[in-house]
Amino acid sequence: MINVNELSIVSNFDFELSNDEKKLIVEKLLEAHNLAVANLDFGNITNRGFAVNACSQDGIWALGTNFNNTRNEISSICAERSAVMSLFNKSLIKNNSKIFNFKVKYLCMAQAIDLNKSFKSAVPCEDCLAWFNTCRFFDDETIIFSFEKNENEKIILQATKLIEYLPYRNLLTSNVYNENKEIKYTDAASKSMSKFDIDEEKIKEILFLTYQNYKDITCKNISNQNISCSIYVNNKIYSSNKTDWTKRWFIEPLEYNLKQAIEENSDNIHIDVVSYFGDEFSGSKDEKFNDGVVSIKSLGRIRQKYAKSDTIIVLNLDNCIFVTTVGEFLPKKFVQGYKI
Repeated sequence: MINVNELSIVSNFDFELSNDEKKLIVEKLLEAHNLAVANLDFGNITNRGFAVNACSQDGIWALGTNFNNTRNEISSICAERSAVMSLFNKSLIKNNSKIFNFKVKYLCMAQAIDLNKSFKSAVPCEDCLAWFNTCRFFDDETIIFSFEKNENEKIILQATKLIEYLPYRNLLTSNVYNENKEIKYTDAASKSMSKFDIDEEKIKEILFLTYQNYKDITCKNISNQNISCSIYVNNKIYSSNKTDWTKRWFIEPLEYNLKQAIEENSDNIHIDVVSYFGDEFSGSKDEKFNDGVVSIKSLGRIRQKYAKSDTIIVLNLDNCIFVTTVGEFLPKKFVQGYKI
């Protein structure tokens, strides 16, 4: 049994919870934990149980758990999105279909683990982070709460702002190429370049090829969002474009590039560089959506096996070419728990 009065709150930002609010958060986390355990006991195909209790800015709460018809992507939904969808429906009903400002205030995340054993906080997966990063229903104040056992084997209440899991806030790429742009490196990127024996000319070469693919695309993307991506693997550049099936479904170029590299090299590969170039926005002439150029979910997937935190990312910005790493772009690594 958790003693709310003795439960420490750990965070790296300043905020306060009243005793009543703290008690409520703990209750909502325990509800989510029980749901996650029930989901696992039910026999979830993936053998993973997660649940989230989500709260809107106006105090509405909704529970959701991960739902898996099969192990494949299209038949699965994570707990985070499940809860937010339920919360949106509740808010829509409450507001009687009137226009209202729907924002998520809290995400109380739990996993199907024994609270008496050592464990780390539950954190959003990269698929959900890609969804959260649209920021339509989230803002810089959205907080994630979860239980965690510290080094002293004491259960704590971990509080983290959602933005800590999201890449470079307010960083927009540009679809205008200029070979004379200044190249800016993060310290981590400079170390990776030395480690992989990559110089500035190679960075320029990879970005230029990515730009050429963007410029020379022969098909019109239905989404009005053209994106090109290149990877540097085993001293070879693989490059391709995003291809739309519909406005909703498309082939992600990073994953397609990796498929080509695997076919040529088997599994003996490590992605040294990822380069993106393209349009930040999709949509029609009258309505645009900031979908972003970089695929968070694809980066998360390749990071499980074929890339690491030191893999370099090259981005074309308005005033410079920005070189960083996967570890900086996705600062929190989420280990799916599935055996590869």
